[in-house]
Amino acid sequence: MKKISISSLLILAFLALCLQSCVEDKCTNHLTYTKYESVYLMSEDIRIDIASESPRELKSPGKIYFYNNYVLINEIKEGIHIIDNADPSNPNNIAFIPIPGNVDMAVRNNILYADNYMDLLAINITNITSPSLEKRVEDVFSWYNYNETYGYHVYYEKTNVTEEISCDNYWYGDDFISIDGGILAAENTFNQDAGTISVNNSQTGIAGSMARFGLAGEYLYAIDDSNLDVFNISDITCPEAKNEVYVGWGIETIFPYGNHLFIGAADGMYIFDNSNPETPEQLSKFQHARACDPVYVSGNRAFVTLRNGNPECDGFENQLDIVNIEDLMNPSLIQSYTMDNPHGLSVTPNNKLFLCEGNYGIKILNVEDSFNVNQIGSLTGFDAYDAIALGENHVMIIGKDGFYQFDTEDPNDIKQLSLIPVYN
Repeated sequence: MKKISISSLLILAFLALCLQSCVEDKCTNHLTYTKYESVYLMSEDIRIDIASESPRELKSPGKIYFYNNYVLINEIKEGIHIIDNADPSNPNNIAFIPIPGNVDMAVRNNILYADNYMDLLAINITNITSPSLEKRVEDVFSWYNYNETYGYHVYYEKTNVTEEISCDNYWYGDDFISIDGGILAAENTFNQDAGTISVNNSQTGIAGSMARFGLAGEYLYAIDDSNLDVFNISDITCPEAKNEVYVGWGIETIFPYGNHLFIGAADGMYIFDNSNPETPEQLSKFQHARACDPVYVSGNRAFVTLRNGNPECDGFENQLDIVNIEDLMNPSLIQSYTMDNPHGLSVTPNNKLFLCEGNYGIKILNVEDSFNVNQIGSLTGFDAYDAIALGENHVMIIGKDGFYQFDTEDPNDIKQLSLIPVYN
């Protein structure tokens, strides 16, 4: 029989305690992850009366739209700011239209089309400070599910949570998110949301390149999750839902041009023929690596930006692609140019491209020669999300910092005309 000395037992006991302590430390590590909880609203909280209020400060601006010397700025999920821009050096914030869940808008003949969570609204803005609802088209945007007990599922509330987790837990060591406390997924798989320039008194406004609403002829097209919703607006005050055309997962923006619709998606640019406007047909797709993707079309070229740095844009490229669309059935890449973090863009008839670079400000590019694009100006020190060029030398920029306007006649000496800042 083998004997073990007291000293040996003490050593073994000490080692066991150390091992136990190490195991306990390992199994109670703190883990930080992103938690999403469903938020529901009842219809009476969504379908409110439409009326203007006193102007509000910009807090979380989104899309931008220009119409007859007015600038409409979306306050994400809350409504629309009305800016009198008759004097670009002194824009006047004159009113706010509360619209729960609003993200997108378009205007034709003084009728403002806007999303109100799952509904489409047609709002008369002939007197822009006294809007009136002409028609509500209910339950046309399909990503808002309805629960008889809780109401409409309108969004996920995002919080960061830190808690102890056992090393025996299946998700230990992984990046994950929690959705409603039950469904778990890898962080990068969850998506929580979703021409010729003229400044004359047009009956149709000008959208930014990030728009999900597009007007073409007597139709309004709206990007809705993976579908293209088609509305007849021949009676402008009375839009009619006509069709829902499946496009594909991850569609993001729309740019009508001639008899065609150019749709930006996470994996490429889709080209649709809308000669038969109620039943657009896909002609082709220009595919690229997965990335966020607005599109701007001018002449026989499409300008496509790709960026990373966002869980919803999990590509690895920051670039501007110039695509030949002479043959709409076979779009082809002309050239790619490396950028910093490209977002929205706008191109003038004389081939001046204004490119929003997120936290890097804006770049001005000469794109006359697709094979030899030159940067002719830039401005940093602010955030730029989307742009609308008015003529050759006047550009409007929206971003996290606010609403900017610039005089770019001399690209080497860009002059700020005005700023309506964001207030936190």
